[in-house]
Amino acid sequence: MEKPNKIERLKAELPPFQYRERLERLDWRHPTEADRFYLKNFGIYNIKLRPERWMLRLRFDGGRIDAGQLAPLAAAARREAARLLLTARGQIELHDLSPSRVYPLWQELEAAGIGGYQTLTDNFRAVVTDPLADCAPDAVIDTFPLLDAVRKRFLRRPEWIGTLPRKFNTALIGRSTPSFNPWSNDLLFALAKKEERWGFNLYLGGKNSEVARGAGIFCPPEALPDLFQAVAEAYRKHGPRGSRSKTRLFHLIETVGMERMRELIEIEYGRSLLPAGELKLRGTTENRDHLLPLRRYGEHGEITPETLESLADRAQTENLTLRLTPHQELWVFKREEIARNPSHPQSTIHNPQSILHAPLTACAGSRYCPLSLWDIKEDLTLLPMERLQHLGVSLGFSGCLKGCGRHYHSDLGLIGLRTNLYGETERAARIFLGAVQGPDPAPGRMLYYSVPLRMLSPLIHTILDDYEMSGQSSFETFSRKILNRYSVAFLQLWYLTRQLYTLPNTWIDLFLAHDTEKLFSRIEQLEKFPTHPEIYEITRVLSHRLWDAHEKI
Repeated sequence: MEKPNKIERLKAELPPFQYRERLERLDWRHPTEADRFYLKNFGIYNIKLRPERWMLRLRFDGGRIDAGQLAPLAAAARREAARLLLTARGQIELHDLSPSRVYPLWQELEAAGIGGYQTLTDNFRAVVTDPLADCAPDAVIDTFPLLDAVRKRFLRRPEWIGTLPRKFNTALIGRSTPSFNPWSNDLLFALAKKEERWGFNLYLGGKNSEVARGAGIFCPPEALPDLFQAVAEAYRKHGPRGSRSKTRLFHLIETVGMERMRELIEIEYGRSLLPAGELKLRGTTENRDHLLPLRRYGEHGEITPETLESLADRAQTENLTLRLTPHQELWVFKREEIARNPSHPQSTIHNPQSILHAPLTACAGSRYCPLSLWDIKEDLTLLPMERLQHLGVSLGFSGCLKGCGRHYHSDLGLIGLRTNLYGETERAARIFLGAVQGPDPAPGRMLYYSVPLRMLSPLIHTILDDYEMSGQSSFETFSRKILNRYSVAFLQLWYLTRQLYTLPNTWIDLFLAHDTEKLFSRIEQLEKFPTHPEIYEITRVLSHRLWDAHEKI
């Protein structure tokens, strides 16, 4: 058995919940690494690369927030000159806080019912569900009451504060066409039907680079809180606590296997588990929330105190519902209008500009996080965002290898990095392609290890050209039926060739028809095409021909 990692040794010395009493006497200007771990359990974040700048992460399970919370939050952010960021789990972060103001502000928000307990480190992170779970026309099960029952099992309970081997993400989806991709969660309750009964199938082990896998378990709605706790107990008791890079639920399943994982859950559950039903959760590509009468706020996750103050006033006077979403947005709508008129919505708050709306998930970027190599909020302008939006192609953009932008779980995924492969050190991106959702979900595959930023937009345009020519109804369908039938090596070769040469449409037709042999034989005849028995070597030569800096001067 591996030795416990340093975080586990800290927990053994002092249970995280007991650290709460130390907050009042902490030296906020000189926290230790141990302090930084314990503070995360209460939503307080600091990193030694920027010791003078602090952040608070506030918890809103299911993204629910009301005007009574919005107003004091906005006032505090304005007073502290804090920057506000909306996260991909429907939470709000206050950035750029001074050391002397962190604890007073934390106390103030706690008193206003806006807490940060268990929003960071080894905890159950904010539980997500669809923003319209209680009013969408295709909402079969209202998951908000179930979410509340789950919260009662762990939130602010000493035995669950910081005691998991690693962070744990949970999603409850009771809609057939959710507005976001939920397959990256450690635990996913996905809408299913067994005989004539609606409920959920359990999927386990998702994370930034993996999709959750079927556990073969059906969960009736009334059993969900108990089954959630059974999974939690099994993970807490049996999860690995050695290397921090291998302590997620995924790694436990990888070690013991899904069959044994099911046995461990059944032991904690205390009764027989039901075999899985028929999955009724479909992909987000069928979602039509952009046609509903709602407004979206938050530009790539950023929002101002002034916007929050305005929305707080309107929510009270106009009886509006507010929801923080996994899209890093704040949605504003009237529940009765969403439920009443799904096909041709007419509303005073309807935004005609939202007719085309492709999901975008972007990490905080270097503006907020020193680990990021790109200022994601600014650098999105360097990409063909208008075309991606028009075609409904989702984008996940991470500023570093931690993957907070969920690049593995989008139609197109990017990781910002730096490279000297093609000349002087410059900004570049690793590109991922082809994530698909249920019933057979799979993460995107890495297409190129490093593409210079100056050449990234032309590459994306070429990929989108093929998508449009395919005539497929969505990029996910394009990935499933065309892209994912090819090896990564062939796709690398194809998209380099597409950019270096002007190819006739008949060749593109061969690509779309998956006629690999005939297509490759024609590609080999192109002028100055490299000859080599290894496709990797051909790709290397072509990538330098296309991307070397001196070739562009």
